[in-house]
Formats: sequence, structure tokens, C-alpha cells
Amino acid sequence: MQQLMTPTRLCFALLLLLFLPLPGLAQPSVPAGGIPHAGATTGEDAAVAESVAVTAVEIPEHIGAIVDSLALVNEIHGSYVGFSGATTRQYEHFIQLSQLACPEELLLFTSHENAVVRAYAFWALARQQYEGLEKVLLEHARDEALVREVQGGMVTTVPLIDFMQWVVDPDLLDTESKKLDTDVFRQISEIRFSDR
Repeated sequence: MQQLMTPTRLCFALLLLLFLPLPGLAQPSVPAGGIPHAGATTGEDAAVAESVAVTAVEIPEHIGAIVDSLALVNEIHGSYVGFSGATTRQYEHFIQLSQLACPEELLLFTSHENAVVRAYAFWALARQQYEGLEKVLLEHARDEALVREVQGGMVTTVPLIDFMQWVVDPDLLDTESKKLDTDVFRQISEIRFSDR
């Protein structure tokens, strides 16, 4: 007779997923063949070449495990969460992602099915001072997927594009991230709210 998993065992299994890197779960979260680069159009050879290069990236198991953990928690955590100012495991996973993943891997994750993974991948690119950050931001101008963000004692739910703009806004969020010229925010608004 097959035994069902009790709620206690299920909670324990989920906790293990958060704290232990399990090789069996370290498969890349990105489907085989990758996801097409959002900004590529059929007539642009350079964009197509970039798309092929990005989708051909092999995701190492340890990076895949980090991404799976970020997707499982499914919240964006700042460096300090709660009124005690604790650093969460989720934020530590983001730091690992930003330090261990190369730009090509992060670019692939900006097209991940999970919006929180897309957010963290973009944030990691900003932390790495990625030169093509403005282009990545513009490609997500209409990414209205809602993400839950936890900073200090505040919990908000915002469209992903808003979070991405906060990361690169010279007056907001993370001082370690690359900041973009404010003209890009006007461009985002034009793209985001046109044809609606």
C-alpha cells in the first residue's frame, strides 16, 4: 500500500529544499533549447546572433539549484527583512546568483517563466555593471507580472517592470547596482503605455 505524505513531512521536505542543495533538483529551470531573446526580430542579424549565443548557454547544476530556490520562495527580499533587520536565505541566494552566474546565464534567466527569477537575474546583471542593462530593461517594458517584494518591514506587490526600474533608478534601492540615465524611464513609459 502506498503511503501518503503527511502535512508535517511535506513541510519538512520543503524546508530541506530551501536549505540543502539537492543534486537531483539542480536541473536548469529553463526549458531545453532556451527561451527566445525578447528583443530579437527576424531582420536583425546581430540580435539573432546574440539570441543564439544566450540560448546556447549550459546552466551549471549549482546555478540551477539557486534559481530553483529563488523560484520556490517566489518573493524578492532586500538585504534586511523584518523589523529585526535579518538577512534571509532568499537574499543570500540572490547574492550567490549575482556572484557565481555569468552575464550570459543571467540574460537567459531574464526570460525565465518565474517573474521573481527574472527580477533577481536583472538585479544581478545590474550588480555586475552589465553594459547592455538598458537594452534588457527596455525589452521588459511591458512585463507587468506581479512580484512580491519584502524590504525591511514593508511588503509590496508591484509589476516586475517597476521593480526593475527601481533597481536602476539613481535615487532608489541598491547603491551597488548600475544606475541608468533617467531618459530610459521616459522610454519605458512610452513603450509600456502605448497601444493600450
